[in-house]
Amino acid sequence: MVTSNIEPILVVTGALTASAIGLFIAPEWTIRRVYGDTLSGEAARGVVRHWGLLLFCVGTLLVSAAFHPVLRNPALVLGSVEKAGFVVCVFGTSLRHSRVASFAAIADAAMALLYVLYLFGY
Repeated sequence: MVTSNIEPILVVTGALTASAIGLFIAPEWTIRRVYGDTLSGEAARGVVRHWGLLLFCVGTLLVSAAFHPVLRNPALVLGSVEKAGFVVCVFGTSLRHSRVASFAAIADAAMALLYVLYLFGY
């Protein structure tokens, strides 16, 4: 089922991932809205901006993989690792108390599961 629907799955999940560009454009506002926290210092701001840009790139790669099958396996491995890492970062810390962060982590876990199912041929 996942295999036959991978193109729309990649477009939707890639677009959702790429929406993290908000962290690059408006890091303070996004962190406050999503995590209920504030940024402290230029180093934190720079790291968050870089994180947002990186997520935008991963999302763009996932969307591209929908239209270029040669990119699929590497993009899905990268996406799975990124999303699993985020899940661990949220549920392994006090971020789990944030409803928005927990929802995003659950969504990323579901996306990673879909990617792994595709990689194993389901």
